[in-house]
Amino acid sequence: MNLFRKSLATFGVGSAKVDTRLEKSTYMQGEIVNGKVYVLGGQAEQQVDEIYLHLLLQYELDGNLSEYLIEKILITEPFTIGPKEERQFTFDFQLPFDAPVSTSGAPIYLQTGLEIKLAKDPLDVDGIEVLPHPYIDMILEAIELNHLRLSKVSFDFEHHFSRHPFVQMYHCEPTPEMEFNLDRAAFVFFAHQNEVEVIMHLDKKGDDLFSSMEEAFQLDERLGRFIIHLEEIHQGKEFLAHRVKEEILKSI
Repeated sequence: MNLFRKSLATFGVGSAKVDTRLEKSTYMQGEIVNGKVYVLGGQAEQQVDEIYLHLLLQYELDGNLSEYLIEKILITEPFTIGPKEERQFTFDFQLPFDAPVSTSGAPIYLQTGLEIKLAKDPLDVDGIEVLPHPYIDMILEAIELNHLRLSKVSFDFEHHFSRHPFVQMYHCEPTPEMEFNLDRAAFVFFAHQNEVEVIMHLDKKGDDLFSSMEEAFQLDERLGRFIIHLEEIHQGKEFLAHRVKEEILKSI
Protein backbone atom coordinates (compact mmCIF):
# COMPACT_ATOMS: atom_id res chain seq x y z
CA MET A 1 0.00 0.00 0.00
CA ASN A 2 1.28 3.48 -0.87
CA LEU A 3 2.44 5.00 2.44
CA PHE A 4 1.87 8.57 1.27
CA ARG A 5 -1.75 7.88 0.28
CA LYS A 6 -2.34 6.00 3.52
CA SER A 7 -0.97 8.93 5.52
CA LEU A 8 -3.16 11.44 3.66
CA ALA A 9 -6.23 9.28 4.31
CA THR A 10 -5.70 9.61 8.06
CA PHE A 11 -6.21 13.37 7.62
CA GLY A 12 -9.30 12.88 5.47
CA VAL A 13 -7.49 13.63 2.22
CA GLY A 14 -8.40 10.97 -0.33
CA SER A 15 -10.35 9.11 2.35
CA ALA A 16 -13.56 7.11 1.83
CA LYS A 17 -16.76 9.07 1.21
CA VAL A 18 -20.27 8.36 2.47
CA ASP A 19 -23.67 9.34 1.07
CA THR A 20 -27.04 8.47 2.63
CA ARG A 21 -30.25 8.46 0.62
CA LEU A 22 -33.56 8.26 2.44
CA GLU A 23 -36.71 6.77 0.95
CA LYS A 24 -38.46 10.09 1.71
CA SER A 25 -37.79 13.23 3.72
CA THR A 26 -40.90 13.44 5.94
CA TYR A 27 -41.75 10.99 8.71
CA MET A 28 -44.17 10.73 11.62
CA GLN A 29 -43.07 9.89 15.16
CA GLY A 30 -42.83 6.10 15.48
CA GLU A 31 -42.61 5.53 11.71
CA ILE A 32 -40.02 3.24 10.10
CA VAL A 33 -37.21 5.13 8.33
CA ASN A 34 -35.78 3.33 5.28
CA GLY A 35 -32.70 4.23 3.31
CA LYS A 36 -29.36 3.24 1.83
CA VAL A 37 -25.82 4.23 2.68
CA TYR A 38 -23.37 4.41 -0.24
CA VAL A 39 -19.66 4.19 0.56
CA LEU A 40 -16.97 5.05 -2.00
CA GLY A 41 -13.42 4.01 -1.20
CA GLY A 42 -10.66 6.60 -1.23
CA GLN A 43 -7.11 6.43 -2.53
CA ALA A 44 -6.03 3.78 -0.04
CA GLU A 45 -7.58 0.71 1.55
CA GLN A 46 -9.22 1.55 4.87
CA GLN A 47 -10.70 -0.41 7.77
CA VAL A 48 -14.16 0.89 8.69
CA ASP A 49 -15.11 -0.05 12.26
CA GLU A 50 -18.76 0.89 11.82
CA ILE A 51 -21.27 2.97 9.91
CA TYR A 52 -23.49 4.94 12.26
CA LEU A 53 -26.47 7.25 12.01
CA HIS A 54 -26.98 10.07 14.49
CA LEU A 55 -30.48 11.54 14.73
CA LEU A 56 -29.75 15.11 15.81
CA LEU A 57 -31.68 18.18 16.87
CA GLN A 58 -30.27 21.69 16.66
CA TYR A 59 -31.84 24.26 18.98
CA GLU A 60 -31.15 27.63 20.55
CA LEU A 61 -31.23 28.18 24.32
CA ASP A 62 -30.30 31.45 26.02
CA GLY A 63 -28.77 32.71 22.80
CA ASN A 64 -26.52 29.65 22.40
CA LEU A 65 -26.86 27.17 19.55
CA SER A 66 -26.72 23.55 20.74
CA GLU A 67 -26.84 20.12 19.15
CA TYR A 68 -28.62 17.23 20.88
CA LEU A 69 -28.26 13.54 20.04
CA ILE A 70 -31.72 11.98 20.01
CA GLU A 71 -30.71 8.50 18.87
CA LYS A 72 -27.70 6.56 17.57
CA ILE A 73 -28.20 3.72 15.10
CA LEU A 74 -25.45 1.28 14.06
CA ILE A 75 -25.63 0.12 10.44
CA THR A 76 -22.76 -2.37 10.00
CA GLU A 77 -20.09 -4.44 11.63
CA PRO A 78 -16.40 -3.71 10.76
CA PHE A 79 -15.41 -4.07 7.10
CA THR A 80 -12.60 -3.13 4.74
CA ILE A 81 -13.13 -0.79 1.79
CA GLY A 82 -10.63 -0.93 -1.06
CA PRO A 83 -9.39 1.98 -3.19
CA LYS A 84 -12.29 3.40 -5.26
CA GLU A 85 -14.44 0.41 -4.23
CA GLU A 86 -18.20 1.10 -4.11
CA ARG A 87 -20.41 -0.53 -1.51
CA GLN A 88 -23.98 0.05 -0.39
CA PHE A 89 -25.84 -0.86 2.80
CA THR A 90 -29.60 -0.92 3.31
CA PHE A 91 -30.97 0.14 6.69
CA ASP A 92 -34.22 0.71 8.52
CA PHE A 93 -35.01 1.90 12.02
CA GLN A 94 -38.02 3.12 13.93
CA LEU A 95 -38.16 6.84 14.57
CA PRO A 96 -38.60 7.18 18.35
CA PHE A 97 -42.14 7.85 19.57
CA ASP A 98 -40.69 10.75 21.56
CA ALA A 99 -38.62 12.24 18.74
CA PRO A 100 -39.25 16.00 18.73
CA VAL A 101 -41.41 17.29 15.90
CA SER A 102 -39.93 19.77 13.44
CA THR A 103 -40.42 23.41 14.33
CA SER A 104 -39.11 26.66 12.91
CA GLY A 105 -35.54 27.33 14.02
CA ALA A 106 -34.96 23.80 15.37
CA PRO A 107 -33.95 21.54 12.45
CA ILE A 108 -33.75 17.76 12.80
CA TYR A 109 -31.32 15.80 10.67
CA LEU A 110 -29.56 12.47 10.19
CA GLN A 111 -25.79 12.52 10.26
CA THR A 112 -24.11 9.47 8.75
CA GLY A 113 -20.54 8.70 9.73
CA LEU A 114 -17.83 6.15 9.06
CA GLU A 115 -15.84 5.22 12.15
CA ILE A 116 -12.23 4.92 10.95
CA LYS A 117 -9.41 4.68 13.49
CA LEU A 118 -6.71 7.36 13.35
CA ALA A 119 -8.64 9.21 10.66
CA LYS A 120 -11.15 11.99 10.38
CA ASP A 121 -14.61 10.40 10.16
CA PRO A 122 -16.25 11.01 6.75
CA LEU A 123 -19.73 12.50 7.32
CA ASP A 124 -22.97 13.08 5.43
CA VAL A 125 -25.94 15.15 6.67
CA ASP A 126 -29.57 14.82 5.56
CA GLY A 127 -32.36 16.99 6.94
CA ILE A 128 -35.68 15.32 7.76
CA GLU A 129 -39.08 16.64 8.74
CA VAL A 130 -40.73 14.98 11.75
CA LEU A 131 -44.51 15.25 12.15
CA PRO A 132 -46.62 14.35 15.20
CA HIS A 133 -47.66 10.72 15.68
CA PRO A 134 -51.07 9.96 14.07
CA TYR A 135 -52.63 9.50 17.54
CA ILE A 136 -51.39 12.94 18.61
CA ASP A 137 -52.69 14.40 15.37
CA MET A 138 -56.16 13.05 16.16
CA ILE A 139 -56.06 14.45 19.70
CA LEU A 140 -55.05 17.86 18.33
CA GLU A 141 -58.10 17.75 16.07
CA ALA A 142 -60.23 16.88 19.12
CA ILE A 143 -58.75 19.83 21.02
CA GLU A 144 -59.59 22.12 18.11
CA LEU A 145 -63.19 20.86 18.21
CA ASN A 146 -63.24 22.36 21.71
CA HIS A 147 -62.36 25.73 20.12
CA LEU A 148 -58.71 25.70 21.20
CA ARG A 149 -56.61 26.38 18.11
CA LEU A 150 -52.96 25.33 17.88
CA SER A 151 -50.80 28.46 17.68
CA LYS A 152 -47.23 27.18 18.10
CA VAL A 153 -45.02 24.35 19.35
CA SER A 154 -42.16 25.29 21.68
CA PHE A 155 -39.40 23.63 23.67
CA ASP A 156 -39.68 23.70 27.47
CA PHE A 157 -36.41 23.04 29.30
CA GLU A 158 -37.84 23.45 32.81
CA HIS A 159 -40.40 20.63 32.91
CA HIS A 160 -38.72 17.53 31.55
CA PHE A 161 -41.13 14.61 32.12
CA SER A 162 -39.00 12.64 29.64
CA ARG A 163 -35.61 11.13 28.79
CA HIS A 164 -34.74 14.30 26.88
CA PRO A 165 -33.63 17.54 28.59
CA PHE A 166 -36.80 19.17 27.25
CA VAL A 167 -40.41 18.58 26.31
CA GLN A 168 -42.36 20.07 23.43
CA MET A 169 -45.42 22.08 24.37
CA TYR A 170 -48.32 22.50 21.95
CA HIS A 171 -49.75 25.95 22.70
CA CYS A 172 -53.42 26.56 21.95
CA GLU A 173 -55.31 29.85 21.89
CA PRO A 174 -59.08 30.05 22.54
CA THR A 175 -61.46 31.06 19.78
CA PRO A 176 -64.56 33.18 20.56
CA GLU A 177 -66.76 30.03 20.62
CA MET A 178 -64.81 28.36 23.45
CA GLU A 179 -66.91 27.30 26.45
CA PHE A 180 -64.09 27.08 28.99
CA ASN A 181 -62.96 29.86 31.30
CA LEU A 182 -59.38 29.85 29.97
CA ASP A 183 -56.89 32.44 28.79
CA ARG A 184 -54.80 29.82 27.04
CA ALA A 185 -53.79 26.16 27.18
CA ALA A 186 -50.70 24.08 26.43
CA PHE A 187 -50.41 20.34 26.00
CA VAL A 188 -47.53 17.86 26.23
CA PHE A 189 -47.98 14.48 24.54
CA PHE A 190 -46.19 11.17 25.05
CA ALA A 191 -47.24 8.66 22.40
CA HIS A 192 -46.78 4.94 23.03
CA GLN A 193 -47.74 1.82 21.10
CA ASN A 194 -51.27 1.62 22.52
CA GLU A 195 -51.89 4.92 24.32
CA VAL A 196 -51.05 8.60 24.56
CA GLU A 197 -50.27 10.33 27.84
CA VAL A 198 -51.44 13.94 27.91
CA ILE A 199 -50.28 16.65 30.31
CA MET A 200 -52.24 19.91 30.29
CA HIS A 201 -51.12 23.38 31.39
CA LEU A 202 -54.29 25.48 31.68
CA ASP A 203 -54.30 29.21 32.41
CA LYS A 204 -57.62 30.01 34.03
CA LYS A 205 -59.26 33.34 33.21
CA GLY A 206 -60.16 35.58 36.15
CA ASP A 207 -63.94 36.00 36.37
CA ASP A 208 -64.36 36.94 40.04
CA LEU A 209 -62.29 38.61 42.77
CA PHE A 210 -60.63 35.39 43.94
CA SER A 211 -59.68 34.15 40.48
CA SER A 212 -58.55 37.64 39.48
CA MET A 213 -56.20 37.66 42.49
CA GLU A 214 -54.94 34.22 41.47
CA GLU A 215 -54.22 35.61 38.03
CA ALA A 216 -52.48 38.68 39.46
CA PHE A 217 -50.18 36.51 41.59
CA GLN A 218 -49.69 33.99 38.76
CA LEU A 219 -51.48 31.25 40.68
CA ASP A 220 -54.01 30.66 37.93
CA GLU A 221 -52.22 27.77 36.20
CA ARG A 222 -53.90 24.38 36.46
CA LEU A 223 -52.21 21.11 35.65
CA GLY A 224 -53.98 18.00 34.43
CA ARG A 225 -52.83 14.56 33.34
CA PHE A 226 -54.74 11.77 31.64
CA ILE A 227 -54.19 8.81 29.33
CA ILE A 228 -56.07 8.14 26.11
CA HIS A 229 -56.08 4.46 25.16
CA LEU A 230 -56.04 2.99 21.67
CA GLU A 231 -59.65 1.80 21.86
CA GLU A 232 -60.71 5.38 22.63
CA ILE A 233 -58.73 6.72 19.67
CA HIS A 234 -60.51 4.22 17.41
CA GLN A 235 -63.85 5.75 18.44
CA GLY A 236 -62.99 8.90 16.48
CA LYS A 237 -62.36 12.57 17.05
CA GLU A 238 -65.90 13.42 18.22
CA PHE A 239 -65.51 10.96 21.09
CA LEU A 240 -62.00 12.29 21.79
CA ALA A 241 -63.30 15.87 21.81
CA HIS A 242 -65.81 14.93 24.52
CA ARG A 243 -63.05 13.15 26.48
CA VAL A 244 -60.76 16.21 26.29
CA LYS A 245 -63.63 18.46 27.37
CA GLU A 246 -64.26 16.29 30.44
CA GLU A 247 -60.59 16.42 31.43
CA ILE A 248 -60.38 20.21 31.03
CA LEU A 249 -63.53 20.76 33.12
CA LYS A 250 -62.17 18.39 35.76
CA SER A 251 -58.91 20.37 35.98
CA ILE A 252 -60.31 23.91 36.16
